[in-house]
Amino acid sequence: MEPKARADLARVIMQVLDQWELEPGQKVSLLGLPESIRARSLRRYLQGTPLPDDQATDQRISHLLSIDRALHTVLPHNAAGARLWITIPNPLFRDRTPLDVMLTDGLVGMQRIIEHLNGTGEW
Repeated sequence: MEPKARADLARVIMQVLDQWELEPGQKVSLLGLPESIRARSLRRYLQGTPLPDDQATDQRISHLLSIDRALHTVLPHNAAGARLWITIPNPLFRDRTPLDVMLTDGLVGMQRIIEHLNGTGEW
């Protein structure tokens, strides 16, 4: 992917994570970035610095964008509802929040969330 496209992608995913009102550490973890990344470094991605060009980061971004799209489909006129859905414990996830599933289970957890939102998964 070209640098400009990667910069645009960084802006988009950071906007999504900002809309979900996540803490900097949660953003770092979801994106699979090194824990040493500081909050001010995350702002650079919002301003167009490309995220690392590696397969793991690309997969995480793809999964997170799929979750965001699915939430907009399920809750088309309710951005606050999407944010709340991410952070409210869900009995289908053994009373964990979808955010906790993603943070704890990584890519597998993200895939499970996508499948749940698309009506194709089992818990």
